[in-house]
Amino acid sequence: MALVVLVPARNEAPRIGALLDDVVATLPGAPVIVVDGHSTDETARVARRRGAVVVPQEGAGYASGLRTGYRFALRNGATRLLQLDADGQHPPAALPLMLDALDEANLVIGSRQGTASPGAVLRKAGNAALALAVRALTGVPLGDVTSGLQALDRTALQRLAPTFPTDVADANVRVLALRLGLRVAEIPVSMRTRDDGASMHDGPAGVRNFGRSLRAVVREALTPVDATDHRPDTGSRVD
Repeated sequence: MALVVLVPARNEAPRIGALLDDVVATLPGAPVIVVDGHSTDETARVARRRGAVVVPQEGAGYASGLRTGYRFALRNGATRLLQLDADGQHPPAALPLMLDALDEANLVIGSRQGTASPGAVLRKAGNAALALAVRALTGVPLGDVTSGLQALDRTALQRLAPTFPTDVADANVRVLALRLGLRVAEIPVSMRTRDDGASMHDGPAGVRNFGRSLRAVVREALTPVDATDHRPDTGSRVD
């Protein structure tokens, strides 16, 4: 399992089938891990029918889904991981470009910056404010600090998995990665908006998520980290 594709998903049955078909067509033979975030619909069944390995999420929320996926991938020998959301916003066609960019970085972020990607005004404003906070606290200018389209090498997996947050996973993870000494890069990727369903970045939920994200950014900037502590998780396998 040298290269894996990770898709965290909760109640995405209407969308995840087409997404997984596109992933398989783009990267034939690459194992796909779907972390099922306690879905109440057919998400897990649809994913299994498409040949994905379905892993039950430990804990609740998007961040816990990523944490579960990273640890599973490490335990099963992954050396490179490509991550995209299940709601159809992230184009699988960009995955080979993300993979190539890992030759020069440990963590690669697919960025909407400069691509004219559509998006709600509130989300764009929130991302801009969080990007300013990240730059102020780390000195590193990043354009899209909320994108879930990412690529990680094994060094990034080993350093992030042991201390990965379980409450928020966007701008704060950029801060954590930089403080752990990881090389972080961005590449432009044009993205869509989700076709239906609710986004955590829209409306009142978006305002609450922004507040949580900002607090998490400050927390990660102030919490002592040991860049040498990047031992892989040695817990039992999940089959």
